[in-house]
Amino acid sequence: MSKFKIILAAIAAVALATPVFAATFEFHGDLNNRFGLYTNQAGLYHGVESVAKKNLNEDDVEEFFADFKYRLNTTAATNDGAVKGVFAIEVGGVQFGTSPAGDFSGDGVVVEVRKAYTDFQLPSVQSKARVSLGLQALTVNKFVWWETVPSVQLAGDTGSFAYKLAWARGVESFNDDSDDDLFEDLDSLLARVDLKPAEGVKLGLFALYQRQQNADNEFTVDPAGAATQFSEDGDFYEVKQVGPSDFDLYTLGVDGGFATPTSYGNAFVNWDLIYQGGSVDKIGVYDLATDTFSTVDPDVDVSAYLLHADVGVNIGSTRLTYTGWYASGDDDPNDDNIDNFMSTDVDRFDSVIFFEGGYTDDDYFTEAPYILNKGLILNKLALDQKVSEKTNVGAAVLYLMTAEDLEYTNADDSQSFSEDTLGTEIDAYVSHKLYDNVEVALNAGYLFADDGMDFFENDASRDGSSDADVFRTTARVRYKF
Repeated sequence: MSKFKIILAAIAAVALATPVFAATFEFHGDLNNRFGLYTNQAGLYHGVESVAKKNLNEDDVEEFFADFKYRLNTTAATNDGAVKGVFAIEVGGVQFGTSPAGDFSGDGVVVEVRKAYTDFQLPSVQSKARVSLGLQALTVNKFVWWETVPSVQLAGDTGSFAYKLAWARGVESFNDDSDDDLFEDLDSLLARVDLKPAEGVKLGLFALYQRQQNADNEFTVDPAGAATQFSEDGDFYEVKQVGPSDFDLYTLGVDGGFATPTSYGNAFVNWDLIYQGGSVDKIGVYDLATDTFSTVDPDVDVSAYLLHADVGVNIGSTRLTYTGWYASGDDDPNDDNIDNFMSTDVDRFDSVIFFEGGYTDDDYFTEAPYILNKGLILNKLALDQKVSEKTNVGAAVLYLMTAEDLEYTNADDSQSFSEDTLGTEIDAYVSHKLYDNVEVALNAGYLFADDGMDFFENDASRDGSSDADVFRTTARVRYKF
């Protein structure tokens, strides 16, 4: 018994020794249980990034499913906050009845590392100047890059402006011959400055340079990702999944916002003005049908842009917002220019039908603010109402079309079509707090499809006219601590 008491005393000493170690610990979670209650077009929401797949069916293909996404986050920091370490894991988007982890007994390995970085204040610097190293969020701009990536970042605040400098590597192509250079991997360099030039005004300036020179290295390419992101002709859609390629890309942007009280409520404006330039010299293409790898030599210049604005007003417990953006598209993939705007890694939630606005946001049509390499013109009017301290409701109407025509043929290539109007979408949601940290929510979207959606129908039913509207409703029960 005396030995047992000694062990208990030792455990208690360690447990109560936090002040001695001069450290603080935090543990947080986001336990999200989601339901794809119903959709009449299951082919559009089967797995991620369905935008390149011709799965819209003129006859309803109905589906119901449930999934769970659990995130756990641990932070250990010194008492003065000078140093902290963060480690976060996720079990992501696992559907009931699927393997691994989602079938009987939950067997399988699906836990992924979401964040793993160390952050510290530079010694002897009076203002904020923190270095962080590891897998962490790189927040460039919500239309350009707003996700985690292994990186080294310096973030500071002088009082008059904040700044960020970063280097990130999203793809490692390890050198194996004398012709390889140090920066043939997918390397990114970021410089960003944020200012507050006047009361209620925010202004951000950023420059992002990205380079990759490994088209001749036939490293493993995920077939689903490759087929999604570029066609057999080497069309360039999203930077994070271009596979083996040679390119130099720079992105310059100005973003910000303005808010001011008025006689009828608090008005606000948010904006983004972004330009992309550079060149693409070679693209490695994986052909899913033949399981072969080839290299395309486009040798083209990049010139693309995105313009975005939110204009709205808060009147008491009501918010009215207009959102519009134009993402440029490529009208001719066979010329010497790439004109379509390209995100690196983002998540857009503006639409239940097209983006990640459904609560089962691991199953979506596209995460990018455009459609393939044809860009996007989006107009959205949204109304959000806070009914009580625990309940919110909202509705929105959207009108969407591609910036350049979607060009395609019917099944036997006897007719060709050129369409750009995707349709009018109506969304609605209701959310309620069962407890302060437990939310129950339901939303729905209905697309009155226009002829541009015929592009996404299966080959047999393509005739230049839309044959099916799209309905989708999802729900979630979310516990956060």
